[in-house]
Amino acid sequence: MTNTSPPSSCKENPLWQFSLDFYAHSEVEQFLLDCQDRKGADVCLMLWASYTSVCGRQISEEGWRVADRGVAPRRRMISSVRHLRRWLGHLRPHSQRAYDLCKRYELNLEQLQLAALWKIYAEGWLGDRSALELASQQYGLLQKDQARWSGLIESYLADSGAAG
Repeated sequence: MTNTSPPSSCKENPLWQFSLDFYAHSEVEQFLLDCQDRKGADVCLMLWASYTSVCGRQISEEGWRVADRGVAPRRRMISSVRHLRRWLGHLRPHSQRAYDLCKRYELNLEQLQLAALWKIYAEGWLGDRSALELASQQYGLLQKDQARWSGLIESYLADSGAAG
């Protein structure tokens, strides 16, 4: 999990691959979307925090703020596209083609968001705080939600053999 060799493109990086794998892991998608819908959490930042945790890195509060502010403009674009996609979803099957295009565009924006977060990760911003703790603090996650998130990461590591 700590491979930081240069990716073939800025969009293809270890954070992107981790995000695809982790998001597909049992219950992760539902947990992250629930945090997004109930708490206004940024799923890409939560994936970044998860990756940081898996890699055993601590970050500074300033590093978290840099990441959050750095992706804020794209976050608004992603949110707008997501709202349009969800609206189009209610009109299916008549809107299926537009829905699919919107979904692909949203995924591309999320990949760009994660590429930006990868660059921030690669810059360091080492500190003494867990990224999970900083994310939980920002989004107001209860202790039980924090424990569930940690449990999902542990389950992912156990199932993927990525631990250690």
